[in-house]
Amino acid sequence: MRKRWNPILFVALALALAASPAIWAQGVQTATLIGTVTDSEGTGLPGVTVRATSDVLQGDRTTVSGINGDFIMRGLPPGSYRVVFTLEGMTAVERVVSLGLGVQTRADAMMQIAATEETILVTGEAASALESTTVGANFTADTINTLPTGRTPTAIAALAGGVNDSATPVAGQVQINGGMAYDNSILVNGVNIQDPIFGQTNNLFIEEAIAETQVLTSGISAEYGQFTGGVLNVITRSGGNQFMGSLRADLSKPDWRNETPFEKNLGRKREGDLSKIYSGTFGGPILRDRIWFFVAGRDAEVTSDTSLPVTGQSAGVVETNERYEVKLTGALGGNHSIQGSYTDNPVERNLEIQVSPIEMAAIGTNSKRVNYGWVAGYSGILSPSLFAEARYSEKVFGFRGLGGTGRSIQESPMRGRGLLPGTTGGYTYNAPYFDATDPEDRNNEQLYGSLSWFYSSERLGSHDLKVGAERFIVTRTGGNSQSASSFVFHTDYKMAGGKPVYDANGRLIPIFTYSPVGSTAYTILQNWIATRGAKLDVTTDSFFVNDRWNLNKNWSFNLGVRYEKARSEATGGITGIDTDTITPRLGLSFDPLGDGKLKFDATYAEYGGRYNPSVIGRNTPVGNPAVIQYQYAGPTGEGRDFAPAFDLNNYVVTAISVPGKNLFFEDGLSAPVNREYTLSAAMSFARGGYLKLTYTDRDLTKIVEDFTLYEYGTTTVELAGKRIVSDNTIYRNSDGPKRTYQGAQLQGRYRITDAWAVEGAWTHQFKNEGNYEGEGGQSIGSTVYGDRPELQSPRNNPIGRFDDYQSDRVRLWTTYTLDFGRAGNLSAGLLYRYDAPLTFSYTTSVAITPIQKGRDPGYKQPPTSQTLFFGKRGAGEFNSTSLFDLSLTYRIPVWKSLEPWVKFDVFNLFDSDTLRTFNTQVLADNSSPKDGDGLPTGYTKGTNFGKATGAGSYVIPREYFVAVGIRF
Repeated sequence: MRKRWNPILFVALALALAASPAIWAQGVQTATLIGTVTDSEGTGLPGVTVRATSDVLQGDRTTVSGINGDFIMRGLPPGSYRVVFTLEGMTAVERVVSLGLGVQTRADAMMQIAATEETILVTGEAASALESTTVGANFTADTINTLPTGRTPTAIAALAGGVNDSATPVAGQVQINGGMAYDNSILVNGVNIQDPIFGQTNNLFIEEAIAETQVLTSGISAEYGQFTGGVLNVITRSGGNQFMGSLRADLSKPDWRNETPFEKNLGRKREGDLSKIYSGTFGGPILRDRIWFFVAGRDAEVTSDTSLPVTGQSAGVVETNERYEVKLTGALGGNHSIQGSYTDNPVERNLEIQVSPIEMAAIGTNSKRVNYGWVAGYSGILSPSLFAEARYSEKVFGFRGLGGTGRSIQESPMRGRGLLPGTTGGYTYNAPYFDATDPEDRNNEQLYGSLSWFYSSERLGSHDLKVGAERFIVTRTGGNSQSASSFVFHTDYKMAGGKPVYDANGRLIPIFTYSPVGSTAYTILQNWIATRGAKLDVTTDSFFVNDRWNLNKNWSFNLGVRYEKARSEATGGITGIDTDTITPRLGLSFDPLGDGKLKFDATYAEYGGRYNPSVIGRNTPVGNPAVIQYQYAGPTGEGRDFAPAFDLNNYVVTAISVPGKNLFFEDGLSAPVNREYTLSAAMSFARGGYLKLTYTDRDLTKIVEDFTLYEYGTTTVELAGKRIVSDNTIYRNSDGPKRTYQGAQLQGRYRITDAWAVEGAWTHQFKNEGNYEGEGGQSIGSTVYGDRPELQSPRNNPIGRFDDYQSDRVRLWTTYTLDFGRAGNLSAGLLYRYDAPLTFSYTTSVAITPIQKGRDPGYKQPPTSQTLFFGKRGAGEFNSTSLFDLSLTYRIPVWKSLEPWVKFDVFNLFDSDTLRTFNTQVLADNSSPKDGDGLPTGYTKGTNFGKATGAGSYVIPREYFVAVGIRF
């Protein structure tokens, strides 16, 4: 199902790879050293030999300064370097500089006429944050290991400005500058490791092996594509000329965390076994300066005592996970290198918490995840000014045994609607969601190649021109069965006095209702019919050009453009998309003093989103089962043994949806495009310190939205013996739905002394609003914007603050090291986390009024209910949180590089019990005045409004972690 190469892209890629003996993923997994060599009068010196050496570099690297005295070294492994500048008749200059992942780091030198044989050592560290119009942050392993924070890529990224992990729909996601949480690009060693649908990471990494994490939030160059949020770029360690490694044990226990007020009210005590995560790394030379190896492993058995919402029932989840990574790095002569790595990440769980279960009966058992990936690549200097890269990578991920096994309709999952007093919508009970016998695979592969050319002239300055091409293929296989019985009920559970009521077996009691006039509190039944083994390929071919142009000491530019062509093919010969997109990336930087200490930047960029299989596959059966929707016709009753509710003869068919039958795509459908403007001001300080303020303005355009319009006509649809005339729905790009973001981020770093450093980021959102939330829970949705608009009220989809709006977010940390000499050292890390309140909307479901029905032009399935907003979207606010975390690490040198250590982390140091979120149920007040559509303008709060829905409604209480290890 693979498409043939586009001839133009094939030629471009062939040119990029012409000199490459091997094929290697997107982005930059190395560092770049730049600089200018001048004489004592500030005139550029050409012909200066620049030599760089490092423990992380095989051999050394040399280049010669150009006509303006400028030079560039690409493809260097990130780390600490010794850089020596030599020219006959001039005194040699030496600098020590730290090169960061994916960024340009400057090392300038001023040379003088030699009077004696000596080398001048220049100290001082340049702030690489000022060298590019791209806004972001870099975090090394040394920094993260000193702080009380998680060590996964997304946990690390959450420290950066513009990044939010507090309100994402799915755990493990991050939102960047108001972008969709599912639409970022997350790379480890060049491999795209994210789930292609929800965007959280597949854990193809070992925390102990991560060397550096780069976060790109705005002004991102054309080298990166397929995102509307931002980029996380991670590399793991490599070997070296010296053998080195580490052993580590991370220990935690459920009762090392205090109980929340929700748990205390239920009299629950957290219980469980000691969780142990063992990890280790080892690397070194096979042949010095020629072949290095690196291996890493992680063996974990983690017990989580999860308190379920509403019921507070305890789920003791035990996850076993054995990961390993193998990496080889080789040098081909002095100017060429190859590298390959393989990572395996199998996971098993005794309990599977999916789709918000609130009782143990809704939790699946004994699930597995298959997950591995590999990458191979080449980089080389083809000439003093020409550099080449090529990579190939694959990632495999699959669900096995996830969901329920019961086949009878009585064993179907049920989901609350939140319409009866005291209930909360969106929670699952009675049986697990999904079908354990319907496996699903979500794989991808990438092919990438680029050429970089450096040119310097007296008149036009220097150009660092990069041309590249990429092919990215996402394959999704599976029918996405919603339940083992093929049925899902949507009906509320019984509550009394604000608490759930249980039957004789300790199970929640479903309430089955039918709709009297003017009510929406009826039971809905869905019959999902999946096409098992259905397959979808989404192929995106890209070509980019990017020029970093330094005109002179005052002005520099980043000029780039990216072209992407995408096509999808699915089971049944269905073509979903066949389209192309061109996105410019432009940046300007002004240095008024010409010394790199004060800069003003401006950028304009367009980011074309990833072609998400969940969206692109909506006209296919891949992960998108057909469905018959029924409405219960009575009688009213309750209980899992209430026979009438499980008899299809008591239901009326209200809708049938079959992908490709009454769901269509408009020709030329493309991924959304985020248009971005930024303005930045930055200054550098001594000791590598800096302060940078950035304003970001984003507007999401070409949103993929479903339209059900009268002029689209109807189709007779048959499914499972049921037949209905259905309104047609067409997915097309639209600028009608709105999603805008305006924010500012201040980030900085300052080293007060050699032992004491302060760093942090503050993000302020002026706007994060619109009427297109776009995602929620385990769904990537559209809005009601184009759904039978004649019947709509302006209160169905108002403009306002999104549920991930957060006016302010602060991450501020400091580290301090006490050196005891031969007795070792003690490092302390203190992290302050402030999160302004998240927002919610006052909404409820009400019936379509006679006034609205009177505007119906003749739809076959007019809606009977609607979501009604009282006030603007996001009119309500939860509570802010302010937390401190502390880390203490003691290390003691034993012999040479052998160093045992122990680390204690305390999260939520002062044990805050802030209620972070709560029940927001409101009910329409039918006695209140009516608007022009006959809809009530007032509401009453539900019985449990303002109360916790579960332990997760509170901030995580004070919790302790211990880690011990050895480095050598």
